[in-house]
Amino acid sequence: MKSFALTGIVVTALAALTTVSAQGLGDPSAGTKPANMITPPGPVVNSAAYVAPATTKYDYADALHKSFLFYWAQRSGKLPYQRLAWRGDSFVGAKGKYGEDLSGGWFEAANTMKWGGPFGFTAAQLAWNVVEFGPAMKAVNEYNEGINWVRIGAEYLLNTYTNDGTTERLMGLFGDSAVRGPTGGAVDVDFGYFGPPEEYLAGVPFGQPPNAYYCEGSATVNRGCSDIAGDYAAALAAASVALRPIDPVFADRCVAMAKNIYNFGNKYKGTYDTVANFPDQAWNNYREWYKSYGVNDEIAYASAWLHIATKEEIYYTNAQAALALVDGFSEYSWADKAIAAAILLNKAKPDAATQATIKTFFASWLPGGSRKRTPRGLVYGEKWGSLRYAANIAYIALAHAKSLAATASDAPLMTQLQTFAVQQINYMLGDCGRSWVVGFGENYPKSPYHKSSYNSYIDYPLRAQSQGVVGDDFLNSATPNRFILYGALVGGPEDTDEYVDNRKDYVYTEVTQDYNAAFTGALAGLVDFYGPTNFKPASDCGLDLGWTHPNATQATKPVYKAGDCYHTCDACTANATTTPGSSPTAGGDATSAGAAGTPDAAAGAPADAQNSAPGSAVVNNLGVLIPLAIGGLAAAVI
Repeated sequence: MKSFALTGIVVTALAALTTVSAQGLGDPSAGTKPANMITPPGPVVNSAAYVAPATTKYDYADALHKSFLFYWAQRSGKLPYQRLAWRGDSFVGAKGKYGEDLSGGWFEAANTMKWGGPFGFTAAQLAWNVVEFGPAMKAVNEYNEGINWVRIGAEYLLNTYTNDGTTERLMGLFGDSAVRGPTGGAVDVDFGYFGPPEEYLAGVPFGQPPNAYYCEGSATVNRGCSDIAGDYAAALAAASVALRPIDPVFADRCVAMAKNIYNFGNKYKGTYDTVANFPDQAWNNYREWYKSYGVNDEIAYASAWLHIATKEEIYYTNAQAALALVDGFSEYSWADKAIAAAILLNKAKPDAATQATIKTFFASWLPGGSRKRTPRGLVYGEKWGSLRYAANIAYIALAHAKSLAATASDAPLMTQLQTFAVQQINYMLGDCGRSWVVGFGENYPKSPYHKSSYNSYIDYPLRAQSQGVVGDDFLNSATPNRFILYGALVGGPEDTDEYVDNRKDYVYTEVTQDYNAAFTGALAGLVDFYGPTNFKPASDCGLDLGWTHPNATQATKPVYKAGDCYHTCDACTANATTTPGSSPTAGGDATSAGAAGTPDAAAGAPADAQNSAPGSAVVNNLGVLIPLAIGGLAAAVI
């Protein structure tokens, strides 16, 4: 999450309150620095003199495995199997106003919100990761895990657009962060809940179930949100490119829906930032947390991906036209995708003007540019989510460097971009004297701002207490999170490298969907840069996924096939590995039904299981045998 200069109401549930006040929670540069911050022990560096190590310093394959694992902690809906003991089914049956299934996808951060724009950005980035660095993922046995998350994001987004012949609607926000109360004040529903998502629908404060909020257009109504539409269209078009080698039929569905949503965004031009069109308190809080800065970068990004997906010239033309209208190229984030659109267009059709724009952009981020750096080498975008900005630039640096590799005259820039990416990702993995990735490396964060890894449905000591009491404990207790949130990239340090590892100071310790999105791709990019043969595939072997906890439900613990080297400590066997592009089996990249080219079954079992008698068993397309049970997840056994 990223907040900007909040005016008027401010969500203060993050400070253990459930009302909204005007005390100014603040933008990334606001607020006072905590007194108990610690400077990591790593050396001060001269970034201009930094040279990437000739051999890999960190196990990027292991970090990649864990970064994907973070998204399992965020997943919403019915699980195909329970990889983490402390996360189960949640929001099953959640629907929109028009009956659309909104149970799937993943949650934004510590909360259970699904803000449209950031979700679309994350889904598009996860797809781009596969498109750009899929071969590196395959080499370290992570390809189908990447495909899995592309599919999950796409399936959720396919349900967001409806057209009844009279009115077109795009669901742009699911969940309630601050709902205006009857007295004229506002109570925060989602942010005021500090329990596990599995119990949200039953235990949500104020008895307010999550709502869906829409952009819409008709002959008489124009409540357009071209920004959200652009994010969704980009994500679905990118997903179609990533998934086409696996499932061309599903890829066609994605690109068809991408076109529908893209056309909706162009037909009903507008932004959710227009208060008159979106006066609801829920939209107001969307604007406070994720302000829109215009629609041209989203239109350009969606157009670029649709051009890549369809090869239709109109999208290339539209992308260039939209880029000509953007107000500069400053960063790459959920808020600004213009530079990503330029990089994609240059890959499709290299041209001197676009290349000059890209080169100028990177010059500001590379050593000697205008961007601030911390003493230990982190390029510093903004205070809130500082690591996210560096990871995002590292990713696009590696992606653009690939397009330069064949041109000798571009070799110096290619080397600069690759060196930059190595330095930034190595900073995150430990070069500054600590790791910023939960469960990876030395001195990693133990108290990230993440609710379900602290208050899980299997370990929720204050379940019977009010949410005010639960929230106060969550924020102020010195108890580390009870479960390891593997792979989560925390917000990051001050511009002095200082950090504080507690949940109260969420500007530094928060984790979100978009923090990990490009970070995941950058890790795959560094596997590619150093050569996949220098890395061994990682697995869940030795990870504490919560199954030894006394409250873990052993009946739902998966039992994987022999030779599954992805989830277990087994050595890979010939029939338990995955041929790139094929349907996964247990072991290999086995991660989800969706990865095998069929929809992620809503009931957690394949379609042919739906008519099976209770108590029988079927093999899902993970190669995991699932006994069918009535209610909840059955044990996955072999």
